[in-house]
Amino acid sequence: MKIQKLAFLIVFASSSAFANNNVTLNKVTLFLQGAELQGQSTVSLTKGENEILLTGIANGVKANSINVGFGNDANVKVLSTLFNDNYIDDSEESQEIQSLLEELQKLQEKHDTVEIELKAVSEQVTLLQGNRLDLLVKGANDDLNGMQSALDFIKTNLVTVLNEQNKLQKQLDEIDEQILQCQDKIDKQKASAKNTTNAITVKVYSNKDITLPVTLSYVTNKAGWAPIYDVRVADINSPLQLAYKADIYQNTGLDWQNVDFSLSTSNPSEGVIAPDLVPWYIDIYTQKGGLLKNDGNMSAKKLTVALEDADVYIDDNNDNALTNTSDINTRFEVKLPYTIKSNSNNNILTLQNKEVEAKYHYIAIPKLDSSVYLQAQIVDWDRLNLLPGKSTVFFNGNYIGESFITTKDLKETLDISLGKDKNIFIARNRNVNETSKPSLFGNDISQKYAYTIDVKNAKTLPIDIVVYDQLPIIVNKSVSLDDARYDGATYNKETGELIWEFKLNPSENKNLNLSFKLTYPKDKVNDIIGL
Repeated sequence: MKIQKLAFLIVFASSSAFANNNVTLNKVTLFLQGAELQGQSTVSLTKGENEILLTGIANGVKANSINVGFGNDANVKVLSTLFNDNYIDDSEESQEIQSLLEELQKLQEKHDTVEIELKAVSEQVTLLQGNRLDLLVKGANDDLNGMQSALDFIKTNLVTVLNEQNKLQKQLDEIDEQILQCQDKIDKQKASAKNTTNAITVKVYSNKDITLPVTLSYVTNKAGWAPIYDVRVADINSPLQLAYKADIYQNTGLDWQNVDFSLSTSNPSEGVIAPDLVPWYIDIYTQKGGLLKNDGNMSAKKLTVALEDADVYIDDNNDNALTNTSDINTRFEVKLPYTIKSNSNNNILTLQNKEVEAKYHYIAIPKLDSSVYLQAQIVDWDRLNLLPGKSTVFFNGNYIGESFITTKDLKETLDISLGKDKNIFIARNRNVNETSKPSLFGNDISQKYAYTIDVKNAKTLPIDIVVYDQLPIIVNKSVSLDDARYDGATYNKETGELIWEFKLNPSENKNLNLSFKLTYPKDKVNDIIGL
């Protein structure tokens, strides 16, 4: 069996030890939770069974999403794939170990230099000692003066070289000790800091010796994106400018460098099977029996979705992404190669800039809040491919605040709040002239409640405004609601909601009146809830 170690980097990184293996990233598809990474390399296979080790894999890989392919080449078959998130990679030394290795090399070079110097001095010592002494004094012709001079020469030089020899030997011993200490540090570093990484082992069978490209794709849960929006309005007579953005995070452990990039509104972490309904039981609680329990098991049935063959693409020169709505989910194809570093958050990518026709009106709920809010209503909002997300609101070039766009509750219009308008005033006060004190009639108590809502437009433009209030909903039949008056408001009997819709000219005031009478048994006066 042939084992090949391929540095399979999903991004190019100049500092990586795997960067010389000619591996390129094909595509990143980013989901709301998760991302699919696709890459390619070239391998050489021998005839028979081969085992390929792909390293440099992202963190958080879903093992069942791994897909390895060799194109349309029928000579190679994939037998199995195995994901290992604790593979020990010895091909890349840590920076600290590299520094120690460089220090060790310098010590070894110093050791060699001192050792050569020591050998030379030792040779001098040998020359001055032993059997070579007779050669030095033979020329003295048995002259005592000449012999004395020779002895003085030997003594002086021998002392010098012996001191030099001793000095060099101590230096050599010190260097040897430093080498041992440095080697010990390297061994400890390698033992305690083994470089573990993610790897995928692929077993394949090849009909012949062949060199060909291999492609790899898998899904990681360490990346995702969330929709955010910029809402800009110049004035209430201008279209709304909507910037659709993606807030991207990726903690895969790999840098995505100049990749083909797309974002999908799909969420692979969610289930794909529709649930089944089970019987719904209603029982009466008793201290003895408790509540009826449902012991049935929840079952599920598969959901089959039929799609039309036609593809719909939306291309706008102001957009940075091409929108594809041909699938179950919307996909944004980023037009230019994109780079996102690992372990980074708040990478903001603008997907679309749209000019949207909107109807503007003001809303107020004075029972709860004395402020008046500007609201934009968008009719064809379903064509904008929006998802629920935070929005930043700008009006007349000024930052107003943050809001939230939601599409969960299906309505004819998408309502976007644009903040408070301090030039419109509203107040809800009790009308003391119409409000009565509790009155006793037989066994019942009656009381009239009356309120006045005052609205003033201090702007220089006419406005459309909607004011909300409510009448109480009577639950117990022993309580009655009578004589309700609400000055032309629309009344919803099921919810008790009152809605006034009207136009208010510049500097115009309007008064809205609301009143009703409640009657309830006098012996239940302390049991009434809601007053």
